[in-house]
Amino acid sequence: MIAFLLLSFFLAPAAAASSSGSPDARRAQSEYLRGTLLERRGAYGDALAAYEKALALDPNSAFIAGEAAELALEIPDQGRAEKWARRRLELAPDDPQSRLILGRVLWARGDSVEAEEEMIRALEAEPASEEAVFALVELVAAREPKRARELLEKFLKGNPEHASRALYKLGRLDAQEERYEAALDELKRSIALDDSESGPARLALAQIYELRRDTEAAIVEYKRLLADEPDDLELRAHIGDLQTASGDLESARETFRALKEKRTSDPAACAWLAADAEHAGDFARASRVLKDSAALKDDPTLNLRLGYYLLQARGMKEAMKTLTQAFKRWPKDDRIAYYLALGHDDQGEHGEAVKLLRGVLAVKPDDRDARWQLAAILEKMDRISEAEPEFRILLADKPDDAPALNYLAYALADRGLKLDEAEALVRRALALEPSNAAYRDSLGWTLFKLGRLTEAARELAASARALPDDEAVWDHLASTRKALGREEAAWRAWRLSQSLGGTKARAKADALQKGLSSEALGELWRAHLEAVHGGIKRFNAVCEVRGKVAGRAIRHQAMLSFRAPKELTLEILGPLFAPVARARIDPQGFFMDRFPVSGATDEQVRVAAEGTLAVVAAVLGGEPYAPGPARLESGWGRRELARKAWRVELSDSALALSASPEGGTAMTFSDFQKEGLRRVPKNFAAKGKFWEFALTCAEPKVESFPSEVLPEAP
Repeated sequence: MIAFLLLSFFLAPAAAASSSGSPDARRAQSEYLRGTLLERRGAYGDALAAYEKALALDPNSAFIAGEAAELALEIPDQGRAEKWARRRLELAPDDPQSRLILGRVLWARGDSVEAEEEMIRALEAEPASEEAVFALVELVAAREPKRARELLEKFLKGNPEHASRALYKLGRLDAQEERYEAALDELKRSIALDDSESGPARLALAQIYELRRDTEAAIVEYKRLLADEPDDLELRAHIGDLQTASGDLESARETFRALKEKRTSDPAACAWLAADAEHAGDFARASRVLKDSAALKDDPTLNLRLGYYLLQARGMKEAMKTLTQAFKRWPKDDRIAYYLALGHDDQGEHGEAVKLLRGVLAVKPDDRDARWQLAAILEKMDRISEAEPEFRILLADKPDDAPALNYLAYALADRGLKLDEAEALVRRALALEPSNAAYRDSLGWTLFKLGRLTEAARELAASARALPDDEAVWDHLASTRKALGREEAAWRAWRLSQSLGGTKARAKADALQKGLSSEALGELWRAHLEAVHGGIKRFNAVCEVRGKVAGRAIRHQAMLSFRAPKELTLEILGPLFAPVARARIDPQGFFMDRFPVSGATDEQVRVAAEGTLAVVAAVLGGEPYAPGPARLESGWGRRELARKAWRVELSDSALALSASPEGGTAMTFSDFQKEGLRRVPKNFAAKGKFWEFALTCAEPKVESFPSEVLPEAP
């Protein structure tokens, strides 16, 4: 590199000084050489200072003056650029290069008329100057494209050796005037003539393809450019964006992965790959990728996005840390404050949430989302005197806001406040959304508080029919039924609320059953369990089968399929999900392919499989809760429903049960999936004398029978 610079220095015309033998000239040469080295390193300011020092030592060097002018133009420092350009012209007035340099400086300064004059003089002095004609063409192309074309065609005719670059300029002109076919032809010819210097022409070609929405052709050209400039990260990102736009996500994924390998913190790569992971539902990977982004420190929106990913990945603590740090960095960003407030609310830190939301509203008083959340959190904190004004502001701004009407109505009614107004508010909400079952629940609860029990029961029953998996609706209906003296119906409603997660329903139901016989309680429980866990039409799921037979561990993926009344098939899956063995139960009996287990006999494997699947089929078919005599037995912390052929053990929450046929296998089932009123188990665990099995079904597809226990209107 240094040898090259030295050679170019000594070969340059009038290289650095006018009198190379003097001490000042030699010092000027030295400063000039130092300046070129600095310029190569990108230290342009220091390089320009070195050139100016060289000129101070040898003020008559036109060459160094020109170098200083061009470097000052690049910095840019137009004042110094013009000073040294005019000095060069003064020292070398007959050199076309002097006028060309000055023309470029004047053009950059905005004086296009004088710039054109200087360029014309340069071209007149040297008509074959490629540099002069192309500079003049660039200057006049925008306002006089016809003249620019004439200049190029004339130059091309007289200088065919420069055809590649001339055709490139003609292609640019045609593209500027939207003559894309001509432009494509000229650019392709330019590339064919000189592929080694085809970068600008190929870039223009790709851009035209992109303008014409020929994305595939554009990508081909951009990739050719990338092959020559593999470290052009912006180009790589643009290719990835085009691949995404064309729907070729796999290629885009590869492009952005390669970009991230080139630069781990590349913002474009991190953003795309994070969004890709988000689309796949892999929020943990999305957050890991986005954390690498160099833009994270300067972009509050990215911090919000990262907080969202962390939250979805169940990293609440880290999400809150991210949002808290972002809020410290951008304390006036209302979006960060808003989502940080929601995070505090989720963590039960309601006071912090209120403080942040009040801050948001101080800056943006018209932010409905922030005001809604503030009102809701204050109501949750039982600060109704503060929540009510916030809801009224929302309604003053938007009187037909049905959710706000309903929320305020329920908040007042639940506390026995302003009941007549609460009824009017919720009826306005229902007038706006007549089919909204949640609003009917609010109306029913308001009517209950007003003592209009028959009307309340009618509204709440309708709400329960529409929202059978809402524990609060069943709790409200149970309270109304009890007040009407329908204690058995109230018991059933509270047990339904309990089965759906209602935390206070059990104690209320237990209080109602005091004094009932074991048989009466048994029938109540049997009917309840039939409603909640009764037979279903179909159940299909990929399951994990884990267990032991004769002490030998077994673990396989399997497909479990059930169809009412009692047809169940379990297929053990091998590589690529190919079935390797099958077991089946139907009204004709149990059938099973041979499935060897090292250390266990075929009969032991068969007994274990039949013992497990027979109970699974019975439970899915609803046999433990079928109509018939039932007796509730309790004591020593246990509650069991005794049937003719079954015993069902009830947990405290009634969200986990165990059932065993008389003289058969005991099975515990848990992790229920909601299907309307029904709770369908996803986990089954059974244990016999020499075996144990557990089936875990992650996402079963379930088809239920229509419920026969939804409430009727009184």
